Formats: sequence, C-alpha cells, structure tokens
Amino acid sequence: MFTLTKRRAGATGIVAAAALLLAACASGSDDAATDEPTDGATGATEETTEAFPVTLDTVMGDVVVEAEPERVVTLGSHEHEYLYALGVAPVAVPVSWQGYDLGTGPWAEEDRIAAGAEPETFEPGSTTYDAEAIAAFEPDLIVATYPNHTMTQEEFDLLSGIAPVVTRPATDSEGNDTAEWGVSLADELTILAQATGTTEKAEEIITDIDAAYAEVRDAHPEWEGMTSQVGGFYEGQAFVYAINDTRNQFLANVGLDVSAIENTDEAWLQISAEQLDVLSDLDSVVWQVATTPDAKGELEGLPLFESLTATQTGGNIWLTDPVLEGAFFANSPSSVHYTLEGFVPLLEAALDGDPATEVPSSTDAG
Repeated sequence: MFTLTKRRAGATGIVAAAALLLAACASGSDDAATDEPTDGATGATEETTEAFPVTLDTVMGDVVVEAEPERVVTLGSHEHEYLYALGVAPVAVPVSWQGYDLGTGPWAEEDRIAAGAEPETFEPGSTTYDAEAIAAFEPDLIVATYPNHTMTQEEFDLLSGIAPVVTRPATDSEGNDTAEWGVSLADELTILAQATGTTEKAEEIITDIDAAYAEVRDAHPEWEGMTSQVGGFYEGQAFVYAINDTRNQFLANVGLDVSAIENTDEAWLQISAEQLDVLSDLDSVVWQVATTPDAKGELEGLPLFESLTATQTGGNIWLTDPVLEGAFFANSPSSVHYTLEGFVPLLEAALDGDPATEVPSSTDAG
C-alpha cells in the first residue's frame, strides 16, 4: 500500500534472521533437487529456454537469473499485475492495500486468470522485509521493482541468499538514473520480462499501450501544453506527487504537462495553506480523495482554493471511486486500459475551459 509518509527502510532483526534462513535453505537443498517442479510460473517455450542465463542491470547491481523461474514471489503493490500480463503466475504476492482477494484488483483479474495464477497472500513487512516469511515460499525469484519501502543493501544481500532479487532497473531506456517509485511502465515491464524470459510478450504489451495512449492524444490535440498534477490532502496540508510518479506518468502519456510545479523530485511535495497558490496556474488538478473522503471539504475550505485557475475554469477532478483510484495508482498493463476508460471522460469535462461544465463523479465515470 502506498502511504503519504516518506517510506523508509529499517534493518531490525535482519542479521539475526540471516543465519537461520541460510541454514534452512541449505538443509532443504537435497530434497528440492530430487522433486519435480509443482508450481510452474511460466510454460517452457523456445523463447524462455534461450533467454537464460540472463544478467539484469538493477539499481542494486547486476543480478543473474540462471534459469526460467518457477516460483516467483513479489514484494510490492503492483508487480504481480505486470507478471500476470506476461503470462507468469507468482506463487505469493502481498495482501492488497484495498482488501482485494488474492491481492489483485478487479482490473487485473482477467490477466490473473489467463496466467493461471492462484497466489498466496502475505505481509512482506512495511519497514523491514520479513525474510523468513519470504523464504517459506521457497522462491527461485524475488521481485521488488515497486517496493513498499526502499530496500537496504543489508536486506538485498539477505534476500539474495534465498533467490535472485530483481529491483528497479538502474537506468531508464534513455540511460538516465531511475528513481524509486518513478520507473515507467515500459522500463519496469522490460526488466521483469528479461527476468522471466517473456521479452516478446512485453514488446507486444508496450506497443498496445502506446497505441492506446496515442489514440487519446490524437483525439485531444487541444490538451497539448495544458498543465495538470495529481494531489491530495494530508495532515492539514495539500500535496502533489513527483513528476515521475505513476499517476503523473499517466497524465503525461495522455498529452498533459506535469512539470509545471517545481521541487517535486521527492516522492511528494507537501504544500501549506499559505502556499497553495503554487498550484494557481495549473489548468487541472486531479485530487485523489477516495480513501480520504473528508479531504474534499478540507481542500475546498482553504483560503486560496477559490483563486486557483483550476477552480475558476472547472478544472478540478475529484477522484472519489476507490476502484478507479487503485487502478490509477497501479499503472500496470491491465490498469492502464481500465483507467483510460474511466478517466478520459473526467479530463474531457475538466479541460474544456467552461466552468459551467459539470465534471462527473469518478464513481459514475468508472
């Protein structure tokens, strides 16, 4: 689950657990060598056979995956949805922050079923990874490309004693350093495809998503150059997310400029009531309030709220539908299509420049 506090990693108990886990892995190695695989994550194909061994360039350094993984465990909020889209069935995924069965939102159910995934759900640890719980699933690949907290070197080393650990790529497709929780869908899907031998499938998915975004941009050339941002309200203050946040990535992909607010290099930027005018020139603000329903009234009551351009032109969007909010956050192959269907009508109403146009409830649109 995402939180509105900066996510920090702790290392309490890691060293103590290391010896126990490594001993357990060693003691079970003989049995594992004689057993046939029982929970294949992917079907053996010529593509996957030829894809291994593979070396992945991750933010934690080179990670080698020797053979096609058959027991994949994910540690973040949306990696399993990427794997479903690739036809990979993880054996364990984190519990859903929205309480969904099998840790999976409704937008990803079709992909989950197609992949044949029936994962167990577990709590991976919110500030320190529960290495014993992870090891209990006997993974041969651990995925943390969108983790619930930044992985420490100590945690990475410990988990790597269980199985190869795939964190976010070190650089993006243009060679720039990546930021935590700010990797593009294409770059994240690409490294997961490399790790699972499904690169051809990933290329098909990326082409399909690019075409869906292009269709929206082509239908709305008037959006080019218009500015928008995703924000909310927390502990008495408004906030906006970083430029490379997954939600702002979505807005950028439909043709909007999300770079107008400075100092959003961190995961999010908190804005006091007296500084709300930093948002004054935005054509639209997407206010994420589904999980904090009182926030709408709090925001509208701020002294400077009425002076915002988005308020005066009818450009505020209130994201009140928890399912659409979850899909908007997930930024996975299945969620992008779901979000486009529910979100584009909201943008059309908010960005027509007419304050008399009523922006529909996201619950109605979704």
